[in-house]
Amino acid sequence: MTTTDETDPVGGVLVGDDGSPRASEALDYAAAEAARRGCALHVVRAWNVKNAVRPHDTAPGLIPSTQEFGEAVRAHTLPRAEAAAERHGITDAVHVHALHGAATKTLLDLSHQCDVLVVGSQGLSGITGRLLGSVANTVVREAGCPVIVVRGRRS
Repeated sequence: MTTTDETDPVGGVLVGDDGSPRASEALDYAAAEAARRGCALHVVRAWNVKNAVRPHDTAPGLIPSTQEFGEAVRAHTLPRAEAAAERHGITDAVHVHALHGAATKTLLDLSHQCDVLVVGSQGLSGITGRLLGSVANTVVREAGCPVIVVRGRRS
């Protein structure tokens, strides 16, 4: 499994993962779609200092470097991607990208290079009751490829 950000997400299924429950469902759907299409799966975690996973080995009071944040985000996202890929029989062509930047802009920029973009209907904002969160709402209108919005399973 490729885990470096140097691999541009070109072609295949691109999925945004912010670590939320809806993103987990979107990731699972995207892995199934990539397996069905026989193409690469690109899992993108766009992050900033406010929403990044803090490196576990950083002493209290210290601010990790951008590289350390990126590595921690990647390490947090990788098992999620591996589990989804394994559930759908994908053994290679899975790429995890931890990219520093705003989720909406990052996904829109990358949407011009992939076959389809998959997002969850809502992310980590905590705003409930809306049909779509801000990222899903924007990418549906502005993406450079078809977009699949995963709303999740009914309980």
